[in-house]
Amino acid sequence: MESIVDNLDVGHVLVSKGFLSPSAAITLIVGFLIYILYKQATQTDHPSVPHLPSAPNPIPFIGNLLPLGGRTHRNDSTVYSSWSRDLNTDLFQLRLGNQRTIVASSFSTIKDLWIGHSNSLIDRPFQHGFADKLQLDISGAAMTEEIRRCRKAAMRALGKPSWAGYYPLLEPSSVDLVGNVFRKGENGARKLEIYPYLRQVIFDLALSLTYGARQKDADDQFVLTLIKNINIISKVRSSTQRFRDYVPILRFLIPDAVSGNVVVTAEKIRQQHLDVLYASLKKRIAEGEEVNCVITGLVKDKLSEEEQHGTCKALLQAAPDSTASSVYIGIAWLCSPAGKEYQEDLCHAILEAYDGNKDKAWEMAFREEKVPLIVSFYKETLRFWTATPFATPRTTVNDIQYRGTTIPKGITMIMNAQEANHDKSWYGEDAETFNPKRFINNDTSLPHLAFGAGSRICPAAALSNRIIYALILRLILAFEMEEANEPGARKPNVDMLGFSDVHNSLVARPRKFDCHYTARDAEWLESIMSK
Repeated sequence: MESIVDNLDVGHVLVSKGFLSPSAAITLIVGFLIYILYKQATQTDHPSVPHLPSAPNPIPFIGNLLPLGGRTHRNDSTVYSSWSRDLNTDLFQLRLGNQRTIVASSFSTIKDLWIGHSNSLIDRPFQHGFADKLQLDISGAAMTEEIRRCRKAAMRALGKPSWAGYYPLLEPSSVDLVGNVFRKGENGARKLEIYPYLRQVIFDLALSLTYGARQKDADDQFVLTLIKNINIISKVRSSTQRFRDYVPILRFLIPDAVSGNVVVTAEKIRQQHLDVLYASLKKRIAEGEEVNCVITGLVKDKLSEEEQHGTCKALLQAAPDSTASSVYIGIAWLCSPAGKEYQEDLCHAILEAYDGNKDKAWEMAFREEKVPLIVSFYKETLRFWTATPFATPRTTVNDIQYRGTTIPKGITMIMNAQEANHDKSWYGEDAETFNPKRFINNDTSLPHLAFGAGSRICPAAALSNRIIYALILRLILAFEMEEANEPGARKPNVDMLGFSDVHNSLVARPRKFDCHYTARDAEWLESIMSK
């Protein structure tokens, strides 16, 4: 946009030197401004991709942004699916402001591109007003050598060989969850909304894994403030809610100081809180305490302090929403009339796997996935209710030859994970039905797209699976669950799309529900909580 100012200065010089009359100069400047506005209204960072259909009705300057960002009370994936059906294709292009973007909607096409061409899809698009306001953060940053080094270190720190050292960190948080549900719900006498406790325990787990901290060791307001600012950042990440992020002329006309960019403040507060946690960890280590957590692994990999924070931010950012939401919506289905009887099937399967030994089943929850019915249940939960409906976009680093066209280097690619997770051509005619036994005897390495796919799949995917498995197993072992029927009680919404009441951000959020949690064996449960 500096060219506009430069050319206006040129016009002033031409008049002052007598080369143009004032009226001719005005005509020249107006003509130039019209040309610039036309270019801003129509141009994109890449020309139209041949042989790919385009989303309908782009608007000057903003392209296809208007129905996105929750403005039609639908998430972006649902809008993409609508366009895909109208165009009768699973691969099409659109304009997000001046950013030309390709959307893939079927499982097979996503697998072809995100896995078959994974080395070409390792980058992220630059989100103006967001990426430039954050410090190092591996989850949304463009691929650089620094980010590559952080991801490799994260994969090592989160790999299965390291899990044994993390079990003692996971244990107390999950016991606290069960204890809170038992006490706050007065052993089933009171209806309970479990999400606040679930999010608390998941975040506690994430704090334990990353910085070796426990939420109960910190001031409540400290943790709540950290979570609040993490959520602010999550809401903006990859969101199409703000036109300014995608339209250059709006960034020129409305600078950050005027737009009141919330990311700047949220990042500052987030980093201040992480600095406190990091200082506390260093002090404990200096005093001789042995702390086994992700940070200590990253130190061994010789990552800088900034790189350590950038790696851990991704884990803290995802945990309170995607992991907690997946457990929560799974419990919602189990509480609903459709799932209530299935609780007994799961409980029977757990006891059968451990020869009736409840103590052993409880003890091994984080250490192994021995109950195929629980494994299938959590995989189907992640598939059916997609926590990240359109995943974090990618950018190509090379040209890709696909279906008779060239997908150019540098173009943005969006995975419509929500649509692909319900793809009948991949999962069968019952793809839009929740089937908790779908993945029995099915050990596919890519059962769903909840964690993305390919070269930048979530590095914590395997560990998240284990945490979800363990929490569901322990809640089933501990409680009989039944939806609340008293006046004013909120019912579980287990619709595959309607389960979320958030339409304007990357991460879905299940609607709240009330449930009664009654201990299957109160005496045994109290003995577990007292250990």
